[in-house]
Amino acid sequence: MRIQFLVATLCVMLISHFSFGQEGEVTGTVTDVRSGDFLVGVTVVSGPGTGAATDIDGRYSFKLPAGKHSLKFSYVGYEQVVKEIELAAGQRLVVDTEMKQSSQALDIVVVSAGKFEQDYGDITVSMEVLKPQMIENRNTVNIDQVLQQTPGVSIVDGEPQIRSGSGYSFGAGSRVMVLLDDLPILSGDAGRPSWGFLPIENLEQVEVIKGASSVLYGSAALSGVVNMRTAYPKEKPQTKITAFTGMYSDPQTAESKYWDGQPMQVGAQFLHSRRVGQWDLVIGGNFLGDDGHLGPIVNRDSLGAIIDTSSSRFNPFQVNRNAAETRVRLNANVRYRFKNTPGLTAGVNTNWLKGESLATLVWENIDNGLYNAFDGSATRTKQVIGTVDPFVEYVTDGGSSHSLRGRWQKLDNDNDNNQGNFSDVFFGQYQFQQNFDRWGIENMTTTAGLIGILTLGESQLYAGDNPEGDNEAKNYAAFFQVDKTFKERLTVSAGVRYEYFEINGQSEAKPVFRSGVNYQFGIASWARASFGQGYRFPSIAEKFIQTAVGVINIYSNPDLQSETSWNAEVGVKQGFKIGDFAGFIDLAVFRQEYENFIEFTFGQWNPRPDVTNLFGLGFKSVNTGRARVDGADFSVMAGGKIGEVELNFLGGYTYTLPVSLTPDSVYATNQVDEGFEFFQLEQFLSTSYTSTSSDPSDNILKYRMQHLIRVDAEATWKNINLGGSLRYNSFMRNIDQAFQDIENEFPTLFGPGINEWRTTRNQNGDFVIDMRVGYKIKDKHRVMLVISNVLNREYAIRPLAIEPGRLSVIQYSVSF
Repeated sequence: MRIQFLVATLCVMLISHFSFGQEGEVTGTVTDVRSGDFLVGVTVVSGPGTGAATDIDGRYSFKLPAGKHSLKFSYVGYEQVVKEIELAAGQRLVVDTEMKQSSQALDIVVVSAGKFEQDYGDITVSMEVLKPQMIENRNTVNIDQVLQQTPGVSIVDGEPQIRSGSGYSFGAGSRVMVLLDDLPILSGDAGRPSWGFLPIENLEQVEVIKGASSVLYGSAALSGVVNMRTAYPKEKPQTKITAFTGMYSDPQTAESKYWDGQPMQVGAQFLHSRRVGQWDLVIGGNFLGDDGHLGPIVNRDSLGAIIDTSSSRFNPFQVNRNAAETRVRLNANVRYRFKNTPGLTAGVNTNWLKGESLATLVWENIDNGLYNAFDGSATRTKQVIGTVDPFVEYVTDGGSSHSLRGRWQKLDNDNDNNQGNFSDVFFGQYQFQQNFDRWGIENMTTTAGLIGILTLGESQLYAGDNPEGDNEAKNYAAFFQVDKTFKERLTVSAGVRYEYFEINGQSEAKPVFRSGVNYQFGIASWARASFGQGYRFPSIAEKFIQTAVGVINIYSNPDLQSETSWNAEVGVKQGFKIGDFAGFIDLAVFRQEYENFIEFTFGQWNPRPDVTNLFGLGFKSVNTGRARVDGADFSVMAGGKIGEVELNFLGGYTYTLPVSLTPDSVYATNQVDEGFEFFQLEQFLSTSYTSTSSDPSDNILKYRMQHLIRVDAEATWKNINLGGSLRYNSFMRNIDQAFQDIENEFPTLFGPGINEWRTTRNQNGDFVIDMRVGYKIKDKHRVMLVISNVLNREYAIRPLAIEPGRLSVIQYSVSF
């Protein structure tokens, strides 16, 4: 028996040695045929269970038995490459491959729809894509300036709205998740984006998902997602510097201005990115000094007469006008690619901003104070905001990827009204993704993740739960999604997420689901349908804010409940290609329904004998019942050359019908304290949609614009480029009736002229046109003239807040 065992062992060893000796290794790199850049994540397969994916340096390597084989190279957006090889025993065969972009893909690859790279035509949701060229050529200083050019998107007081999913919320709570490289950037206490904080100088592209996206992106993605994707260094180092200066024009209504010297804007930004050995380094930043489009600060005597205005001489380092801002921001990304462990990378990204601004929510009046602040409505804020984001990522040969990412986000808003807000957010996420091509299951990807978020807030602004203003919020979530394409035509996606929230000991948890299908029924024709649930827990600000804007109070609501929704849509996408000019035409119809819908609503929440506070009148976030948004949008995105002219186009039209489904339901009653019944206003005894709406006909929700038109086009011929954009916002039919009532009842305390403005100034909505023209000097230098609001339209998206008039800017940039 012992001899037999020894013989068997020897045979196994000989067979193993013989088999090993009959193997060889195939290795190489995969690059883009046009740019020469390495392609990351290319699937290289020789058969079921045999193959690898390229790493961060475009390299792949795996063993094969000696003999003849077929290697299949597959990558999203690129034409498949098949190479026949013959491998000898013990040979290390180098097979380098160049891949070219697919003509059917039209050069658009997106990540946000499923957290992995997909052809734009294959996704199951509605999405718009903004390219860096559009952002740079518009002299963008805040990314929201470009987002408002996106079909279906509007920005109201810095708050993003997608397909009328949100109204006006005083900057507290967002139904649109804003991401920077897949990490949330909304403030932890208020759920509000700081647009100037985002690094526009280093963008790969901006992806905007329209529709519920809570499964992958969490609570705030109830109506959609804005994901800014930054770029890592290419093979060649890149340096870019841009400087600009400009001036605001006098407003149309000369008697309404408080002009003392011409308001100006200056700024600069820079970017440098390069590879140094195994290191990827990116550093960038910007500076902005903006006088703003409003008048200087006004000082008055005890009778209200103007004594003087603050110095309005332009100084980019000072804030001495309403709507003025000055800021400095620096960011750095560092990544190390481990040479001895292909596919393993680690690094840290950081971004810090310091600035000061003077914001006002309500104009003084429409006669001679349209460009000045209503007394008590202006807030000076000194802001420091920063993030530190460490990460480790590992991509295996088998198509698996592991990602561990963290974030510390610091926010310090020091307000001059002693109601600043300070918060620290600690974020952690582990994500595992598996591509099954190597295992013989082609075009299938699963994504799973765990998320934990802790927010520590300190602010008298949010003292509605305790007098110290200390608040703590926790959020834990787990998600899973699978995406599979069958026979290269039918794509199916399904996912689930379980979310847990807790604020100051109040907790709640809920699962949400989503699914979608996309079918390619022609060469460049796709039909899709999707269904997704949403779940949004109120922010700290929505539940606990206590402040005042002039004589109008903002009240807390600690009993505010979470809101839920579902979103369904069907759509068709048609690609087209005329020579070298190609694009997509997209049409979608959608419906989103809400339960426990949260709206920022006016009422008499605290009747008291205090006329300076308008007897307790003010705003509060409340659950208003059920609501629904039906609609359709149409968009066109295209780019390429027609003859010698390069064209880029993005445009669309969106119609929405946002209605309350419970217009007469009483969602709040005021408990008047004994002895104060005399001060209770009859119309605020009970609160409903109907009782608080300026125009309850058709049950249209407040602060919505039902018609949006967005167009941006640019043409480049030789060294000259010419571009323009158009935005149309229809009339905001319904606002809080109390604005008009207060003006009628207390004109000496509150008389901004909102009734006259709404009936005489913007009944037909507002068209705004921007223009730009540029000239390239040699290959590295360019000069541009950018004019925003060319016609100098005087308009307000949200009543009581005048928008900027004409701004003319000269921009100079150099790249090397």
